[in-house]
Amino acid sequence: MTSPTTRLTQPERVELSNRRLVLAAIELIAEKGWEATTAAEIGRRAGYSRAMVHARYGSKDAILEAFFQQDYVERLAPDPRPDATGLQRAVAHFDRVVQLHGEDPDFLRGMFIAGFEAVKTTSGLRPRVRSYLRRGTDRVAVGLRDGIQDGSVRADIDIERAATDIAMAVFGVAFQWTVFPDFDLVPELEYIRARLIRTYGTAQ
Repeated sequence: MTSPTTRLTQPERVELSNRRLVLAAIELIAEKGWEATTAAEIGRRAGYSRAMVHARYGSKDAILEAFFQQDYVERLAPDPRPDATGLQRAVAHFDRVVQLHGEDPDFLRGMFIAGFEAVKTTSGLRPRVRSYLRRGTDRVAVGLRDGIQDGSVRADIDIERAATDIAMAVFGVAFQWTVFPDFDLVPELEYIRARLIRTYGTAQ
């Protein structure tokens, strides 16, 4: 019987192997952290040789770059729905985190652990995570400005403070979720999302 992978084109096989390597990296980040993870371990976890990993990426930092470009950013901060209000766009990352928790909690946990490792000044994750957080906060600010225009957001708010509040609120409960196995993430996210909507939204 022919294996499904034998029918893939070369670009499709490359994409599949890239995906397997990134997923293996996520698993290892969740288990032991990025700094303690090696490229060889990532390759073994994905079912590939160290030579193949080196040929494809060159280093584990290149795998990390693929993780942030293809998965962290796209999966945690997707493009908003075109029919969403400004306020809905400003809190859209809460909805996305809840969705990812249902689809792949291990992947989500790995993403947060990768982010938390950036607190170390020597971490290779630090500049990437800082850039991502800035972009996320900027996206929330755009949603708030649009919300003032469409009437879904209060006109008297301090956009900079509100954007930081909304963008970063998810990380407190995410930290508890990574530390306490029995912590129920979704209800806490929904509670915080509702609070933010009451705080910054208008009564439409």
